[in-house]
Amino acid sequence: MPSESPAPHRPMLEELNRETEALYKEVGQSLVRVQLPKPQWMNDYAMAAMNRDRLDPEVRKRLEQAGGHAIGNGMTLVVRPASTTTVPSARDEPASTQPVKVDGHGTIVFVPAQASDNQNQPRDAVLGGRLQMDVNTIVPFTPNNVGLLLDDAGHVLVPLYVERETVGDKPVRISMRDGKVVAAKFVGSDRQTNLTLLQIDKPTGKAVQLAGKKPVDGSLVLFISTTDGSGRLGLWNGGQQDVGIIFSTDGGVAGIARYGQFLSGTSCHLIAEQLIQYGAVRRATLGVIVSEIRKDDPLREQLPVLGSRTAMRIDEVIAHSTADKAGLKPGDLLLALAGEGVSDIPSLAALIASRSGPTELQVLRGNEVLKLSVDLQQQK
Repeated sequence: MPSESPAPHRPMLEELNRETEALYKEVGQSLVRVQLPKPQWMNDYAMAAMNRDRLDPEVRKRLEQAGGHAIGNGMTLVVRPASTTTVPSARDEPASTQPVKVDGHGTIVFVPAQASDNQNQPRDAVLGGRLQMDVNTIVPFTPNNVGLLLDDAGHVLVPLYVERETVGDKPVRISMRDGKVVAAKFVGSDRQTNLTLLQIDKPTGKAVQLAGKKPVDGSLVLFISTTDGSGRLGLWNGGQQDVGIIFSTDGGVAGIARYGQFLSGTSCHLIAEQLIQYGAVRRATLGVIVSEIRKDDPLREQLPVLGSRTAMRIDEVIAHSTADKAGLKPGDLLLALAGEGVSDIPSLAALIASRSGPTELQVLRGNEVLKLSVDLQQQK
């Protein structure tokens, strides 16, 4: 017999694999799983992505009414994200029920169990076995977000805004690195940057580094999903389709990406410090209503001077506000605040929170770049 060829040796890929494993292991020491209550501002459809593994009582009731059976009585639930085509049953005759479309849960199709004269007879799970849901196996802890352990005091930063009144005095459940589920108390939250801060008594793990800035396009980063903690290594290209925590190759948090919005690790650190100190963020009120200008905005072609620079459009200036007194006008494009480029609402909100007193704004009005001074007075 011919001898087997030796396994190929790829030293560069093997080294990359070892480095990736080490980075993921290091990052994992700072991650926790969090079960957040449903924020008041979030609708059911958006919340469903966070709770895709859990059926709420209303959905369960609708399914039972549609199928005429209680969940758990020899019935399989086939859940598909966005389809309305009936799935063939594993039995000889077709399924007797129609698909049930539930907002936020996709289309759920009942597949009745196969009939049998002998209920105790073993069944082939692939070719028509009896699949039964045991409601007693449902785990009460159902995490729907990922948090970052900030310090030895047990502060945990979660990239989702939850109102103080939603949590109240109820503990928030957190699963630590070792799998132990502990209770955390609510410290504070910030709507503008979409962050919530919690605290646990006896943390285990390693405090994360929140000192990063937005990666340069083409940089190698580690992406961690905020819903299930899964990770992938890739090249940063702006994060237009990403929602998650972005780690740089040194293990620090570069920032949080949300479909093109990006809140840097440095900004997260600033917001967390204010939440720890005051329970809320004390920022000045600029007095403008703004909208984001994305990379593909037609305005960039109309204004060559804008080019690829980060900018935000000022849609409205509140009368007698700080912005009004500084001379800002609707239609102005805000390019930078205190020398820092602005591209989205969370990063602008964090920049304003970091400033107090006279602050320079860089504004594009027509084809002219202006420098204006605004007096930012932080709230007490």
